[in-house]
Order: sequence, then C-alpha cells, then structure tokens
Amino acid sequence: MTAKINKYGQEAAKGVVALREAWHTKNHPFYVEFSEGKIGLEPMGKLMAQHYQHVLRALPSFGIIYYKSPPEAREFVLENLAEEEGLLAGPGEDRQPHDHMELIFRFCRAAGMTDEAVRETEQLPAWRARSYYYLNVVQDMPIGVIMAMQCTQEGQQPAINGERTLPAFEKYHGYTMDSPDIEFFTEHYIADADHSSRQLQMVEKLITSPELRDQALEVAETQVKTRWACMNDIYRTVVLGQHDPVPENIAA
Repeated sequence: MTAKINKYGQEAAKGVVALREAWHTKNHPFYVEFSEGKIGLEPMGKLMAQHYQHVLRALPSFGIIYYKSPPEAREFVLENLAEEEGLLAGPGEDRQPHDHMELIFRFCRAAGMTDEAVRETEQLPAWRARSYYYLNVVQDMPIGVIMAMQCTQEGQQPAINGERTLPAFEKYHGYTMDSPDIEFFTEHYIADADHSSRQLQMVEKLITSPELRDQALEVAETQVKTRWACMNDIYRTVVLGQHDPVPENIAA
C-alpha cells in the first residue's frame, strides 16, 4: 500500500523554507559588507560574542526537545547536542569533535576579544528577544513546530558561511579553510546543512494538521524576523556606531 502523503507537513516545510529564504541574513548589510571586505574582524568578533550569549541560553533547552521528541527524532536531537558539546564529530569523512563554544572563543580571541569580554557581553535587545522566544517555543510548542523554528535558524548557516564569511576570511584576512581560528565557520558550513535538512524532514512528518501547519509558519516567521532584527542591532551599534537613548541617570 502506498504511504499516505502528509500534505500539511509538506505545506509547512515549503513555507518554512520560503520564509527562511525571504529573511535570510546572508543578505543583511552586515554580512554583505563583510564579504566585500568593508567590515573587519573586530565587528565579526562582537557578533560572535552575541551568538555565544544566545547559545548559552538556548542550548540547555535541547533537554526539553529530547523529552518532547518521538522515538524517531531522539537520536538526531542527541547527536546535535553531542556535536555542540564536542562529544561527537559531525557527519562526513575525517571530521573531528569540537566544543562549539570553544570555537567561538577561539575566533573571538583572533578578533581581539578576551574570553572574559565574551562572557561579559551584554545581549543586545533583539538578541535577548530571540533567545527567550526560542526558549518559550521549546517550552510551550509541539515538537514539529520546534523543528520548524530550528530549521529557520541552523538552515541559514551554510549559505552565510559558504557565500559570505569563508570567502572573505580567505580573500581579505589571509586565512585558509583549515585555519583553526575560523573553524567555527567551517564547522557550521558543513554541520548545519545536515542538521537543517533533518529538521525539515521532521517538519514534514510531524506537522499533521492545518492548525500545526499554521502554528509552525507563525513561529518560523517570528523567529526569522527576530534574527534579522539581531543583525540590525549589531550593525547599528558596532558598524554604524549608533546607540539608543537611555534615561539621563543611566550611564550609556
């Protein structure tokens, strides 16, 4: 007997990809200008310090994702977490395990930031919103909706790194693709292509009603727009040197 096609899952997956591409941050001026050599390593280091703060908050929620996952998704969730923690190598030949937080610190050191400065970086408002929206979705939403959100985030990394950061590191900053300082970017260029593909497969399987489809697309749209707002925040403050007004009795 031919397996029944899950049209709601297919519609959700198609919509998630469309939203991800429409709001893809590879097209944000920050990444475009970095790829053109107009932005140096220091601003990229500060962006990665914001990313560190996001991962610090989001990564522990994988325990909840595992708890909510059906049996066929649990192995993938565990593998994803194990890769992040440096306990397991990613897919592909000759890959080695890497603690992804250490990869962030390594690049930030090359960009002129101490480990302490990265840890003490204050999250910009949109980055904070992204982190806590992520946590709220993980806590409150069904697993298929969570996978849709994750796919919009990890699914951006291959193009960002393949089209923007890695070519610029090589062309303008003298790095080669095997340089340890930029291993965060080479690692996520490969790993997140696999992760987002598997997340999308889970969306196709686990979104089984029009209500779940609509919920998945709403969450996906909110998170891609919030990620774009994160890029606005870092671009305004680090590249353009703009700062929001604060109360008179609060030091800027």
